[in-house]
Amino acid sequence: MIILAIDTSATATAALTDGERVLAEWSAAAGGKHAELTGPSVRSLTAGQPAPELVVTGIGPGPFTGLRAGIATAIGYSLGAGITAAGVPSHLALAVRAYRSLDPAAPLLTATDARRREVYWTRFAGLDEHGVPVIAAGPEVSAPADLAAHLTQTAGEPTPAGIGGGFELYPELLAVPEVADPILDTAPPAAADLAIAAHRILAAGGELWPMTPLYLRAPDAAPAARRETSLR
Repeated sequence: MIILAIDTSATATAALTDGERVLAEWSAAAGGKHAELTGPSVRSLTAGQPAPELVVTGIGPGPFTGLRAGIATAIGYSLGAGITAAGVPSHLALAVRAYRSLDPAAPLLTATDARRREVYWTRFAGLDEHGVPVIAAGPEVSAPADLAAHLTQTAGEPTPAGIGGGFELYPELLAVPEVADPILDTAPPAAADLAIAAHRILAAGGELWPMTPLYLRAPDAAPAARRETSLR
């Protein structure tokens, strides 16, 4: 299946895949311009390539401003092309990348920047028989110290490997083993890995997620409380 994948939970990234083969991919440090960059780049990415049969978008966790740009682009593309759109948690893309270097049964912790001195995290318990990362806990948003305490509480279990930008931001609090190399992998989720996760889930007969963003926080702006008036 030809899959177009888009993720803007961190950087802006898109990819076109055929099964697990990457046909084309693009990424950019959007700097707050996710919406401006993603649409035109998706058009360029798909030009001259096989027509996508499915579009998937990273649903986070991620900040509101960036995350909604990828979801909106995926919805718009699916409507224009007349194909189905679905969501995949962005941390699954990190897990797919990590397990290329890990034992399939190894525990894994993904941690990405949630701003406000917090991290988004998901814990994985290895791969299932179809190569799909198994979510054991999360996704959640926590202060780094709270997540470190969570890891301490599971001291009887193997210490998970770690992947994601959260470990670069808070290395003193999230001291976990490197994934494969001496330098911890702190790159953001890649759309190609998101598409591979979707492919494996569908090949196993599973279902993808709705395109509901995982903000994990209440919005900063809230409607003013209604004022009740009485008629006398």
